[in-house]
Amino acid sequence: MRFPPQLAALAVLLFASPAPGQSLKPDEVFSSIAMRPVSDPDPVLGADGRTHLAYELLVVNPSKLFITLDKVEAVDGAGRSLAAIDADRLAAMTTLYAGAGRTLPPGGSGVVFMDVSFGKGETPPPRVLARVTATRQIAGPDGKPAALPKDFPFPAAFSFTGAPVAIGKPAVLIASPLKGRGWVAVNGCCDAITSHRGAVMTVNGQLRIPERFAIDWVKLDDAGRIYTGDGAKLASYGYYGAPIHAAADGVVVNLYNGADEQVPGPEAKGINADNIGGNMLVVDIGGGAYAFYAHLQRDSLKVKLGDRVKTGQVLGLLGNTGNSTAPHLHFHVMDGPSPLNANGLPFVLTRFASRGVLAPESDDALETGEPVKIDPRLAGEHQRELPLNNEVVDFD
Repeated sequence: MRFPPQLAALAVLLFASPAPGQSLKPDEVFSSIAMRPVSDPDPVLGADGRTHLAYELLVVNPSKLFITLDKVEAVDGAGRSLAAIDADRLAAMTTLYAGAGRTLPPGGSGVVFMDVSFGKGETPPPRVLARVTATRQIAGPDGKPAALPKDFPFPAAFSFTGAPVAIGKPAVLIASPLKGRGWVAVNGCCDAITSHRGAVMTVNGQLRIPERFAIDWVKLDDAGRIYTGDGAKLASYGYYGAPIHAAADGVVVNLYNGADEQVPGPEAKGINADNIGGNMLVVDIGGGAYAFYAHLQRDSLKVKLGDRVKTGQVLGLLGNTGNSTAPHLHFHVMDGPSPLNANGLPFVLTRFASRGVLAPESDDALETGEPVKIDPRLAGEHQRELPLNNEVVDFD
């Protein structure tokens, strides 16, 4: 049997997708894209006093169409909007693996990074869904997006609700792995795609986001600088060699001590899958949670595999090994013992004092060794909260 040209062309556009009309119920929308969560979110109380749900939505475009994401909302089971991101903000919270901005090309995919937060007295619903508004375009003769023809069987603009996530268990309560004043939570959570938040990895065919709540801890001196003198010398960083403390009781289940110190600079050298975390250790702290301490000085680790550790115990010294361009402690909590083959879990610290957050222009000052400026937002005493991105905190 031969099909009319228009039907044959439509089949190419939509692959083996079901036909419209009676094949779809009134509450079903031909969406052209597929969307699912990478993992369900666990709530965490941030230093801003809000409970955050930080999670990710994988978006795949299995069609021959261009699909532009116009708006992504988090909604509860009744369809009530909990948070919405659109336009430039949506582009800033989306990573596309083909295409740019908010437009997925034919066969393209990407990840939308969600941060849904609730104020005091607000209780997160048992599950959250995504309501997506998007626009379809065909590929024109030049391969670029073009308007749909008038006889196209589906409208250009469409909206659907899906990708449900169940709200998980509370954040892990731990002590600080560091002591002293002026520690900066670089690349922290939750409302921007940092090198941690955006680190989507694939291991054994599965998507993993181990660094979802990770923090790179660097320390300011009394003048607000992370180093003085030559920034390429480890001795210029006054906190280099700071003791790293166990954040919780547990058992050492993973350890590496084969990485030499990197020269501080724009790029780490000689990185591979074995040494990417530098000299590091993983501690099973119970309840399916594992604490990860990375980039320690070589031969500074004071524990071995199988050792039981106590909260506050010194585990090693802060270094600049592995994938590190300046001395820092990379710390996060995850749901497995492998630093890359795991999903990040939220954690809260028993207590800390906040000076505020780095002003936007302070990012360059960190790199150049100049004094930073601190916005007093979030300043004050905090208990059982997560320090947020670029927050400057003091520990007992």
